Amino acid sequence: MIDEETRNNVLKRTAILGIVSNAAIAAVKILIGFFSGSVAIMSDAANNASDMLSSVVTIMGFNLAKRKPTHTHPLGFGRMEYISALFVAFIVLFTGGAFFRTSVDRIQNPSPVTISMPMLFILLLTIAVKVILWRINQKNGKKIESEALSASGTDALSDALATSVTIIAAVISLFTSFPIDGWAGIIVSIFILYAGVKSVVDTVSAIVGERPSKETVREIRSIIAKHPPLSGGYDIQIHTYGPSRMIGTCNVEVPSDAKGEEIFDAMTDAQTEIMDSMGIYFTFGMYAVNSDNPVVILMKREVLKVLKSVSPDVISIHAFHVHLNDSRVHFDVVVDFSLTDYAAFRKNASKALTEAFPTYSFQFNIDPDYA
Repeated sequence: MIDEETRNNVLKRTAILGIVSNAAIAAVKILIGFFSGSVAIMSDAANNASDMLSSVVTIMGFNLAKRKPTHTHPLGFGRMEYISALFVAFIVLFTGGAFFRTSVDRIQNPSPVTISMPMLFILLLTIAVKVILWRINQKNGKKIESEALSASGTDALSDALATSVTIIAAVISLFTSFPIDGWAGIIVSIFILYAGVKSVVDTVSAIVGERPSKETVREIRSIIAKHPPLSGGYDIQIHTYGPSRMIGTCNVEVPSDAKGEEIFDAMTDAQTEIMDSMGIYFTFGMYAVNSDNPVVILMKREVLKVLKSVSPDVISIHAFHVHLNDSRVHFDVVVDFSLTDYAAFRKNASKALTEAFPTYSFQFNIDPDYA
């Protein structure tokens, strides 16, 4: 887990590098576009100028996200980074749309394009710079879990591809009167629009909330396993309030005869380790189970078979506890998200369980496959 100070420094350095680089590239392309009369190059220049603005917005969003929690926002302002990333994506979409219209106009009203070898060489250098920016933004965005930097990286790669198309069009325009410049401008605009749409989708997904990765779930469960009498790790949910503030909930199984103080100490130790190693503040729910009883082990296996026969969407069961003194059974059943009619499933499952185990009564919760 990266510390806050390092994260701050990485984001600022990367964003400032983006501002300086895109300002220089935009200025160069504006000059080349002006003297050559190429709308595709001018479109590319404006996109680079919008990238510079995007980096400014990234820094602004980052500074807002660093604000301390308040009475009205006790979990802080970390999600401002996501909002700034979304704003960046909308800037990209606006730029792409504007130059799509300009390119269509150029096709309808073509004008000559004049470009020299030095101009082409300078454009090739801007491609190299953009590829470097793509690599830096993607690497650092992944390193510090910044949607804004990742979005900037994606945009930088699309810029490199767009400039490549522009160069090809400029060379072809030297040998034909066909309005290739306008069509190249449309292609460049499509690259820009694609990058904007992708950034919107990725950022909205982060804001809405995403399922934890398999690696994250595996690490959480491995930490829980290190702190007996805790076992399992079910219904894991992680709520993100910015890349550096995450809160999680998780249910664990404990033996029904375990002592309360022992359970409390284990939960506290697991909570501390998860926080220190993963940066997630976890709270735990508890299931008391008697799964060491041979009768219970056998019955759990048979109950799962019955449930799977009722619906192929059944994944697993946990929190399985048999009250042997009065033949009551409690458990949670995990189902795939494709199962939507919970009422029908509960009715059919209850009927099948009663037929298979007529001397027992069953009470169960239906859990979506959170993790």
